Amino acid sequence: MKGAFDEVVVAGMGGSGIVGDYLQVLSTASGTIPVYVVKSHTVPGFIDRGTLFIAVSYSGDTLETVLALRHALRKRVTAITVSSGGALREEALKNNLLHIPLPQGLLPRVSLPAMLYSVLGVLDASGYPVVPKGEASASVEFLEEYMDECVEVSENLANWLFVDVVLGSRLPVIASHSPLEALAIRGKNEFNENSKLVVKVDVAPEWMHNDIVGYEKPVYRKYGVLEIVDPENTVGVKLVNFMERVYSENNAVYFRLELRGRNMLEKLMYGSLILGLASVKLAERRLLDPAETKSILLYKRSVREIFSE
Repeated sequence: MKGAFDEVVVAGMGGSGIVGDYLQVLSTASGTIPVYVVKSHTVPGFIDRGTLFIAVSYSGDTLETVLALRHALRKRVTAITVSSGGALREEALKNNLLHIPLPQGLLPRVSLPAMLYSVLGVLDASGYPVVPKGEASASVEFLEEYMDECVEVSENLANWLFVDVVLGSRLPVIASHSPLEALAIRGKNEFNENSKLVVKVDVAPEWMHNDIVGYEKPVYRKYGVLEIVDPENTVGVKLVNFMERVYSENNAVYFRLELRGRNMLEKLMYGSLILGLASVKLAERRLLDPAETKSILLYKRSVREIFSE
């Protein structure tokens, strides 16, 4: 995909939407072009011919993403679709757009690597790399090297969540620091969908300017805090240590996940793998089916009526 672009806009929802979040983090760290994320059926007013618009939906049938793509095309953007088929592929064929096919038969949240690496590849080929050349392939080798460790850590995390948090009737909180917001959200989503848990996300330093006050006189005072830190980020570690002092006043228990990796991509994928595995293991301990999402299916049965004009 060649062209002169001012920005990349990535549209997606749920497990597909995290692709945009990760691209935004990676672009901030080492990219050559700004990345904006759309998690809605609407698009930013600033997009135009200088925008590269990427619509991501594993199934290809996520209505919000399809509607966002249609709105974007009216603004004459250059668009790419990423899906395993569905309406996005049909839109690509109808509008002569580049379509990136994904392997079929996966859950959307399991297909994160396929979606993310596909988009990284097309951006690199377009002359707008988000990570340095070769970093993506090196990250795959890195994950293979640390696979056994990831499985072990995820097992320990799942045990802690089940015994100390679920059986202890504690509210799960994911506490992290910038620029790991996207990973914290990914973890929340995994525990929402796979483990069927409500999870709160606290990210410093923004947390220190609002959420922190809520812990002064909370109604509920039992928390299980999963701390996600980049040990190489000295300020980030100090921020999370400060958060722990506040949680300690509210009967909290802790599990700290220290990320491994030589760069941000490896750290994101290392954390994603552990959180995903742990969420499935926790579901198994709760005797739940991680693949079942009754509430999402209920919403999808109503979505066309909701968005009809």
